[in-house]
Amino acid sequence: MTLKDIRLNIVGKRKIWYCISIVIILAGLVSFFVQGFNTGIDFTGGSILQLTFDNKVDVADLRETVSDMVEHTPLIQESEGSNTFNIRTDLTTDEDVNGLLAAIESSHGSYSIDRNELVGPTIGKELTLNAFLALVIACALMLVYISIRFQLRFGIASIITLVHDALILLSVFTIFQLEVSSSFIAAILTVIGYSINATIVIFDRVRENKPNYPADRIKDLVNDSVSQTLARSINTVLTTLFTLFALLIFGGDTTKIFVLALIVGIGAGGYSSIVLSGSVYYDLATHFKKKKK
Repeated sequence: MTLKDIRLNIVGKRKIWYCISIVIILAGLVSFFVQGFNTGIDFTGGSILQLTFDNKVDVADLRETVSDMVEHTPLIQESEGSNTFNIRTDLTTDEDVNGLLAAIESSHGSYSIDRNELVGPTIGKELTLNAFLALVIACALMLVYISIRFQLRFGIASIITLVHDALILLSVFTIFQLEVSSSFIAAILTVIGYSINATIVIFDRVRENKPNYPADRIKDLVNDSVSQTLARSINTVLTTLFTLFALLIFGGDTTKIFVLALIVGIGAGGYSSIVLSGSVYYDLATHFKKKKK
C-alpha cells in the first residue's frame, strides 16, 4: 500500500486535531505571561565592536570566547582577508565591554579597535508594529484573493490555519525560551508563505472534486481530497525538512535560530495543511449550509 491508497478520516477526528493545537497554544500563552520571550540583541540593544587582530584568528574560536561573556548569541562577521571582525553583543555598559575586550585579548592576542559603540535596539516598537501591520495586510489580501478564486469559506479557513502556524511557532519559542531576533520575524513570514501554498493545493482538489459529491457528503469530499493530496503534502514537507536539518547540523551558529524557527513553522504548516485546513473548511461549510437553510 502506498500513500495514494490511504483514505483518511480527517474530518471525523477533527476534535482531536483542534485539541492538540489548543493545548500547545494555551501552553505558549501561559509561558508568555510567566516568562515572556527571550528577546535577542535586535530588541534589547547592545554594543558593536570592530577589531583588527595582529595574528590570525579563527572565527569559531572568537565566537566561543565572546559567547562565554554574553547572555544572547553574539553576531560575528569576518571581513574576508583582513583579519577584521565585526562583533555585536548584548552588553550595554562600558564596564562590560571593557571586560569582553580584555577576555578577547587574553585569548587571541593584541588587536586594534576600529569601532566601539553602544547602540539601542534596531527593532523598536514602531518597526514591530509595522511588521504586524504588514502581516495583517498580507492575510487580508490573501483572504480577498482566495475568496474570489475559490469561496469565502476557503479564504477564512486558510487564514485560520496561517494564524495557527504563527501561534504554534510563537508558543514553541516562548516555552523553550529560544532567542527571538530579526531573523525570527523573517522566519514567520517565510512559514506563512510556505503554508498557504500547501493549503491551496488541498483546497484546489476540494474544488475539483466538489461537482462529484452531493451536498450532504461534504465530509467525504474533504476526506477524499486530503487523502488524494497526502503524498504530495508529505513529500514536500519532508524534503524541505531534510534540507533544513542539514543546515541546522552543518550550518553556522548565526543561522541556527532562523533554521530552527523554519523547522518548527514548516512542521506546524504541514500539520495544519493536512489535518486542520480541511477540518476548518468542513465546519465552515456546514455552518454556512445550516445558516442558508
